[in-house]
Amino acid sequence: MSDGWSVGGAAEADAAYEEAFDAIFNLAVESYRHPIPQISKKNGQQKWSMIEMWPMTDPVTNKPAVLVFVHNITQQKQMEMQLAQRQEALQRENQDLEQNRIQMEQQTAAIQREKEAFQQEALELAKRLEAVIHDKFIPKSHIDADTPIDKTLNFLHAFVAGENPSVQSALDVYHILTEGDNALRQPVGLATQLLKESSMDSEVGMSMLQLLSGPTAFREGASAEPIRSLSRTTSMLKPTDRTTHILVSEDSISASLVPTVERLLADAETNWQFDIFGFAEQAQGSALFLLTFHFMQRFTAWQEWAVDKTKLATFVRVIEKGYDAKNPYHNSTHVASVVQMTHLLLQQAGIAKVMSPAQIFATYCSALIHDFEHLGVNNDYLIKSFHPLAVMYNDISPLENHHVAAAGRVMQRPECRFVKDFGPEGLALFRPTVIQEVLATDMKKHFEILSRFQTAFKRAAPTSATDSGVSACPEAADVTDWDNVKPDDKTLVFQMLLKCADIGHLAADLETHKKWAYQLEEEFFQQGDREKEIGLTVSPLMDRRHKGGITRSQMGFFTIVGLPMFKAMADVFEGAKPMLEGVMGNYRAWEAAAAAADAAST
Repeated sequence: MSDGWSVGGAAEADAAYEEAFDAIFNLAVESYRHPIPQISKKNGQQKWSMIEMWPMTDPVTNKPAVLVFVHNITQQKQMEMQLAQRQEALQRENQDLEQNRIQMEQQTAAIQREKEAFQQEALELAKRLEAVIHDKFIPKSHIDADTPIDKTLNFLHAFVAGENPSVQSALDVYHILTEGDNALRQPVGLATQLLKESSMDSEVGMSMLQLLSGPTAFREGASAEPIRSLSRTTSMLKPTDRTTHILVSEDSISASLVPTVERLLADAETNWQFDIFGFAEQAQGSALFLLTFHFMQRFTAWQEWAVDKTKLATFVRVIEKGYDAKNPYHNSTHVASVVQMTHLLLQQAGIAKVMSPAQIFATYCSALIHDFEHLGVNNDYLIKSFHPLAVMYNDISPLENHHVAAAGRVMQRPECRFVKDFGPEGLALFRPTVIQEVLATDMKKHFEILSRFQTAFKRAAPTSATDSGVSACPEAADVTDWDNVKPDDKTLVFQMLLKCADIGHLAADLETHKKWAYQLEEEFFQQGDREKEIGLTVSPLMDRRHKGGITRSQMGFFTIVGLPMFKAMADVFEGAKPMLEGVMGNYRAWEAAAAAADAAST
């Protein structure tokens, strides 16, 4: 056993053998292990080996024997060290890879944030570009529609933004606010602008002024002729009772829903240029009833208040019968078109999202009753002729007050009392919403409501003297968070909705829009006939002997009233942009017609 062992190794090996023999055969241990040094034959270096022995029986001789196994400890240790080093290296590599992964994730997140920032910047630039395009292509009114409050806010805006307003501008604001004849929510010097400084036809200017300011604008120097046959005329214009003994059953409702009508009702839910005249022809006198009842059933939560379906249908039918078919314009078909436009503004433009269920239901009702028992003449006629409605309401929106009051009386009829209990919250929202919306349709309030709406939702101003780049007014509502918008500002939204719907034919297809314009012209001519009959001075553009009538004022009405109002609504509710596009298309048509007429006359 001396071959290959280190010096002294043979003796040690013999001793180990004896020790092993004694342990295995005498002590009868299961195995015996003994490490010994050894000289490597390959490189002459010392190495350690482990000798391990087990007792056994020789299978050939059947005598006791020893099974010996020798393995290289030094090599094993070297391999273990290499393995440990490799494991340590792999661990370091894994740590490096993990660090790289984290860095990659951070870089990816940074790239994503930068991408989102670029996208947001691109979106904002696109919106600004769109606004610039809109401002460029939407014609500017030649009328300065800024009210005293608007001019004051503009002055303060410049001051807070760090600009240095001139002393003259401060004096201008001072004089505007201190002059007693300036209404704070009416454009400054509107009469002067329309009648003296404007390039429009003088009669058109007077018509616009009367529409937006009322007959008081012309009382100075008015004709002193006595009003003849006042009692006969006012009795002629009393609301007629066409609404008694009307009951509606569910069977009669179903009988009206023929396939053609059902298809048109589905089209009315989404079509901004719905053919209201075609629908009225198919509905055979029930257009207002069918549209209103359809929308109320599908798009309101009236089931929450245990609404009696039959009584609701009866109420809608009674209101429909309260519109005089003899009125060329203010008839049930006009109101049906207003109901349909109201629905689009609620559901397609997204205004319903800022309203409670009671307010949504109330808004459909407002559209339904907003011209109830209209007399076919305007408020100015009632006021100038001392009509009982003007006397009753002290010359303040006599028609609009009558629409709401008369419809309220209908709602109190037993057969029309369709809601037993709105609940405290519903009742507190329903009636005020109806009153505020309907009274807002008086055009004398147009500039006040539009100015307040723009102040609440559009006006830009810095929030501090050092932050002149901020585009949110401290008084303006955040339209991304409607829960925190003030109730009074929400009321302005509801009022603007019905105001837009009331003249929604401006957004209809051109043929429908022009048909409404000529029917309104005829109704105004009929008022002019009545004014002549009782000795009143014929209102501007209402004398049928003068060619053009109200259609001569379309360009002015679009630029002064229509476009600014529809644009203000579309700026806040992007879903209303199809409405604005329709208005723009019709304006261009009138513009082209006016240009052609001018060319023909030269």
